Amino acid sequence: MTEITSTLAELNASVKDFTTEQQNKIAQVEDTLCKTAERLNQVEVALKRPQMVMTKSESFDGFGQFIRKGIDDISAKAMISSNDSNGGYLIPSSAVQLINEHLQSRSTIRRLASVTTITNDAMDILIEKTEPDVGWVAETDARDDTSTPELVKLSISAHEVYAKPKVSQRMLDDAAVNVESWLAERIADKIAKTENQAFLYGDGTTKPKGILSYPTTDIGKGEWGKIETLAITADKDITADDLIDVFYSMKSEYLEGACWIMSRRAAAMVRKIKDGNDMYVWQASLAADQPNLLMGYAVYLCDDIEPLKEKIIFANVAKAYQIVDRANMNVLRDPFSAKPYVEFYATKRVGGDVINFDAIKIVDITKINNTPQE
Repeated sequence: MTEITSTLAELNASVKDFTTEQQNKIAQVEDTLCKTAERLNQVEVALKRPQMVMTKSESFDGFGQFIRKGIDDISAKAMISSNDSNGGYLIPSSAVQLINEHLQSRSTIRRLASVTTITNDAMDILIEKTEPDVGWVAETDARDDTSTPELVKLSISAHEVYAKPKVSQRMLDDAAVNVESWLAERIADKIAKTENQAFLYGDGTTKPKGILSYPTTDIGKGEWGKIETLAITADKDITADDLIDVFYSMKSEYLEGACWIMSRRAAAMVRKIKDGNDMYVWQASLAADQPNLLMGYAVYLCDDIEPLKEKIIFANVAKAYQIVDRANMNVLRDPFSAKPYVEFYATKRVGGDVINFDAIKIVDITKINNTPQE
């Protein structure tokens, strides 16, 4: 009996030791889980916190140093493009992106057109002038020959455009001024108007080929290389019927994404037009960031349309006009030619051309605006 009691006592002691040991291990596991959960909560909070990136890339820092002080180390010229023999600085991609964003906000045609970045001197596009023939046929019927589409190879070259903004050395020495953003905005301001005018009136020689530089044909008489135009004679005003004729001359496949582009002077004229029910065809925007509507389609004002060549454009610009940008931009710092200012000579290569003449219609109101007033 004594042996049994002793054995039970030893067994109870072993069970207690085992239980205590397991409880300690469980407590350690719970403690580890609590610490892990706390760390996960801290990570989750950190991920939800707004990220403030204060660092700049080395190329952007080098660009800022170049703007303020120029190139001190001649070895830094290795960063320029191979075809620049004047010691220009290759603008980093982040600054180029900033310049292009400013350009898009200031250039009406660029904002609406298709834009492609290229790394060579031109972009080649194959365009179908005519559609291929197709036909229905039974399983055992003979198949007649069908015509193949007529293809046109269009090469859109990138032409050089430049800007020469100036700034005082004192401003460059001011550490509180973000000179990189300032220079990007100035370059965009200088280039935007020039390139937008080229997208409208350029002749294709050392500049893009403009939408309004092509020969015209009457509405409904579409022809490759010519833009359908409704010319308003000097003895009449533009009417709602004229706008309707132009609107319905556009193929349905191009209506989605189409818009009106006109000058402020033309907009003031069109806004007064009423239909047969004495209702204005112009629909004012209900919000500041939304465009006005004309016959249900957005209206964009373009101050670069020349008063002596006043035209109203109705087009799906994204399908009608192609813009090409060279990926790289260069800037040359000149502290000598315009003392006491520092001059920056920035160059950009851009091209453009019409790739679809069916997606553009024009109302020519030149004669109305140039009619002598009595």
